[in-house]
Amino acid sequence: MKILRLATVLCSVFLFASCEKPDSFEDTDSGKNTLGFLLNGKKVEYSWQPFIPIAPIVYNESVSAREYGDTLEIFACLSVPDDFNDYDFCKVISINLPVSQLISGAVLENVADIQLPYYADRETDSDGVTHFDGRMVDVSSSRVNIRTCKPKDMISGTFEFDGDAEYADGTKRHCVVNNGHFDVKWSE
Repeated sequence: MKILRLATVLCSVFLFASCEKPDSFEDTDSGKNTLGFLLNGKKVEYSWQPFIPIAPIVYNESVSAREYGDTLEIFACLSVPDDFNDYDFCKVISINLPVSQLISGAVLENVADIQLPYYADRETDSDGVTHFDGRMVDVSSSRVNIRTCKPKDMISGTFEFDGDAEYADGTKRHCVVNNGHFDVKWSE
């Protein structure tokens, strides 16, 4: 009986130890819900924050693709490195693509509506509450390559874009996103 329990415990430990988060930068075409990119040369990956209520939608996966009318939104919760404190990026990204142009092998130049929010300013009031002025990176050019597209099933590909983050004090920081990869399930 003790041997059976020991074998069960060892098998459980082995199974849990072998479970890994998929690599966000691995080129896959199977709807693994992965997304990652480099922001000014630093790695940014999705994070495991599976429940985000953003009215009227509730995102229940850390990476998802949802269709809204004629737009497919690829949305991800991000894990932003600590050394991005000077940018203070919010921990989400969304890439909105026109459904009518989504076919395997498509190259979408300056078509995607990409939203990468950041905190432009913050102010702490007398009660100690910090208020953030949230803004979006002003994207000047973008490119999305669709590797595999199975409507209502999955979509995968690569992306890159650049633009400026403009702060409340008028200063700007140029942002370059490259080596972007996504492989997501497509839900309605």
